[in-house]
Amino acid sequence: MGKGKKFLALAMAGMLSLTALAGCGNGDSGQQGSGAQSGGTDQGQEDAAQGADGESGAGAGGLTYNGQDVSEPVELVLYYIGDKTEDQDKVLAEVNKILQEKINATLVLKDMSLSDYTTKYSLTIAGGETIDLIYTCTWAYYQSEANKGAFAEVTDQVIDDYMPLHRQYQSEASWGQAKIGDKVYFVPCNMANVVGNAVVIRGDLREKYEMDPLENIEDLQKYFQAVADDPDSGVQFAYNASQQNDTSNLIILFANNDWVQLAGSLQNYLTYKYSGNETADDIFWIYGTEEYLAYAKQMKEWADAGFWSKSAIANATDPKEAFANGTSASFFQNLGTVGVAASDAQENHPEWKPEIYDLTPGANRFLGSYIGDGYAVLENSQHNERAFMALDLLKFDKDIYNLVRHGIEGVHYNQVSDTQWAPGPDMAKHPFGNGWSWGLKNNLLETTREDTFPDQVEIGNAWNAKAVEGPTAAFSFDDSKVQNEMANLQRVYTQYAPLLGLGLVDDVEKTLAEFNEQAEAAGLQKILDEAKAQLDVYFNSVK
Repeated sequence: MGKGKKFLALAMAGMLSLTALAGCGNGDSGQQGSGAQSGGTDQGQEDAAQGADGESGAGAGGLTYNGQDVSEPVELVLYYIGDKTEDQDKVLAEVNKILQEKINATLVLKDMSLSDYTTKYSLTIAGGETIDLIYTCTWAYYQSEANKGAFAEVTDQVIDDYMPLHRQYQSEASWGQAKIGDKVYFVPCNMANVVGNAVVIRGDLREKYEMDPLENIEDLQKYFQAVADDPDSGVQFAYNASQQNDTSNLIILFANNDWVQLAGSLQNYLTYKYSGNETADDIFWIYGTEEYLAYAKQMKEWADAGFWSKSAIANATDPKEAFANGTSASFFQNLGTVGVAASDAQENHPEWKPEIYDLTPGANRFLGSYIGDGYAVLENSQHNERAFMALDLLKFDKDIYNLVRHGIEGVHYNQVSDTQWAPGPDMAKHPFGNGWSWGLKNNLLETTREDTFPDQVEIGNAWNAKAVEGPTAAFSFDDSKVQNEMANLQRVYTQYAPLLGLGLVDDVEKTLAEFNEQAEAAGLQKILDEAKAQLDVYFNSVK
């Protein structure tokens, strides 16, 4: 398939509406929208829901799903990345009622926090614990665990036998993106987003400082400076920076330079500048560039100016929470999550006058991939057939989907119409877009939050109007030949990158030089060569 045709297919299948712009995984916590994905019309939603309702039945041997015997009850253990919500058990009980009725299965949920999944994920899989389903994606060890044989292959036969709704409604492009070699080892979400980050600020503070609306990074710096200089701002810091959650570099560094972030295990290390005619030779090590040096110096200036805490490296408070509780004056993340933060602030603290800005309006915007979220069935699961069936229903049964994504109707959310929802009285106890739901996102069944913030709508419209296919959105790096080098590089990255990104070093140039020296010693060149070789094959395959 040529690039033009491929783009058209992905745009038709993956372009979201203006309210559903979010990043992958942890960026989904605030995603609010619906769109035109894979036939994402009202009729498509109805068909998907009706299809799910009609798959179970009583056969000659008892209860069946898609003709498969499910008469024996099973319990499935599902691991997700994120934190347990206060009302998760209540919601799970309702989900299990439906799963038990349709496939004679119940779920047990276990969570891994975003703050420690990097150390726990592989150990959990290797530990011998009973696990049937686990969240995985490009940033959560899909390639590496699949290469270890941890995940069951998702064959055409598996889809035909156990996942009839995926056969009918899952985007075909998503299966292609999920391939490692010619095999698929997880079930991607059914949603591809426009990639981009935004910032929400306190409009009341901007007005207090007699500043015009923000247009760029320079304006943001002026706002931060004004907050830092104001002992009566009412906030602790202009921005709640942290090692785990800081995403300002995605705005300041990547978008400002039209760099494209590679997905998966390479995303923190390698990039390329968008041209529309990329080759494998265009990729480079992020931290060896003049652009990164300038960025690191700017971050030191911001840190020294008191824009965030000197102990930010140890900060475990989520930046969204810090903005919500009034301890910070800004919050960076994907547009959907920032939109929710603004909507919540408008409802709870209208005096703050929240405002959302795209600080790099001239940057290109790219469609992301489907493989930024998903679930895998473990190879050693004793109930892998039922696990695939459960995924089929979790993603495409409308009643289950709404429970997982929203919670209990009338409690956590209210369905306003076929296309809109509103927060319920206890939404905080099971927020929309919770971690359990990340890997199940399905644009066919998404609806739009009624109070979607106006700034989000405007920015989303602009992004959708110019979004192009990410040249490497479907590229998956196989790190099997450089696993030792990748592990070594990760250790070096963890030692240097967070400190440089937070400006918490005495001498930027000296520290960055040490970082680059250590990266080379860790095997950077071998990783770069392997990535170029694989990208060369990839680019030739999509021409």
